[in-house]
Amino acid sequence: MASQLKAPTELQWDDRLSANEREAVEEWNACIARLNEARAVEINIAGPFLRSRIAWKLATYQHALLHRVVALADGVAVNWNGRSVLGAMLCARALMETIAVFSFVERSAAALYEREDLGGLDAIGQNGTFATRDEALLKEFPESKATNILTYVKRFDEEVLPGFGEHYDRLSERCHPNTSGHYFMFATLNRNEGRINYSDDAAPQRSSGLILAALAVTPFVESLHPRMSDLVMKIADLQHRVAPLKDDGRSDSIE
Repeated sequence: MASQLKAPTELQWDDRLSANEREAVEEWNACIARLNEARAVEINIAGPFLRSRIAWKLATYQHALLHRVVALADGVAVNWNGRSVLGAMLCARALMETIAVFSFVERSAAALYEREDLGGLDAIGQNGTFATRDEALLKEFPESKATNILTYVKRFDEEVLPGFGEHYDRLSERCHPNTSGHYFMFATLNRNEGRINYSDDAAPQRSSGLILAALAVTPFVESLHPRMSDLVMKIADLQHRVAPLKDDGRSDSIE
């Protein structure tokens, strides 16, 4: 049960946000609390997973992504509450990336299920779970090369939520050690006196707007996750019907 896991930190409404943003913060905290409860603590090879190794792979990948979503939401809140604006932005951007990947997995699995493409479904679970950029590992497992995250962001922008990529780019400018990520984030120029003043956050309103806009995508996971769960069960039935497992756990057609 998810109650055995660390509860995610709630993001605090404070003086960096306007009064009309309090409700948005409360809704986001409630969303993360529900996603936290949806996380699996363990997934056993039993029931539908006993007859479908593909469904088991996809379910374990799905919940790993869900755990990452909740962990990154916790990271946003911890950094925000501690007034570490850069830390909050880094977690918010990674949260956007994870949601884009999660959405791609669900949409791709749905399309492959409709075509009854068991090989493709198996590849999503296998390669997604073990995706890597480690050159040493790729020499042995070249099929596990991780897709560039910008590919997922672009597809999510084009196929699901227009404007997603544009905001991701704005947030990336602040997350990178570019001028928006160092000088404009921490420094303020007094032109009359020729003096630079540094602070923890030189533009709190701008920073909070960027962070909240990134968090606004999170509720999408609340509809995505149950769709994926339903799809995994359908895939289990599909494999059992089309290519039932042998006694040794191997499928007649999926090696």
